[in-house]
Amino acid sequence: MIAVLEEATATYPEWAPAGWTPELSLADSERKLIPERLALPGCWSRVAEGDGQMVGYVILRPAVEHETPDRLIPGLVHLYHLFVRPAWWGRGVATELLSSGLADAVQRGYHSARLWTPRRNVRARAFYRREGWHETGAETYAPQLDLELVEYRRSLLD
Repeated sequence: MIAVLEEATATYPEWAPAGWTPELSLADSERKLIPERLALPGCWSRVAEGDGQMVGYVILRPAVEHETPDRLIPGLVHLYHLFVRPAWWGRGVATELLSSGLADAVQRGYHSARLWTPRRNVRARAFYRREGWHETGAETYAPQLDLELVEYRRSLLD
């Protein structure tokens, strides 16, 4: 997963603000967090493979309140990660991963989903809109990424 994450986030300078300098690369900061997240109760992932390697992955988990991270939000799943190697962009890998992950969420009893994505990542934001997600108007700053994030949500009952 880290190799996929490294390749995908290597494209961030293409749209990040001039002089963008995160504290750590996203891959470095997630090296420890991904295994920790996957070990949390209710967290799951799906992977896509091609040419004998992992080409993308999605991780979902029960959503928690930002101010009280141990308090679950009933019925809401959080899309923690969705990354695809750039060489595989435009081939439907992200759509397939997202679809299968959200289908799992419905089977697990979730009725809606949320995610946070960088404000300046126009490609990701357009993808999520095409997939039925809507901006909520909520925004936050992620200091570890040195990026502004926007929240998207969607119903899973459509």
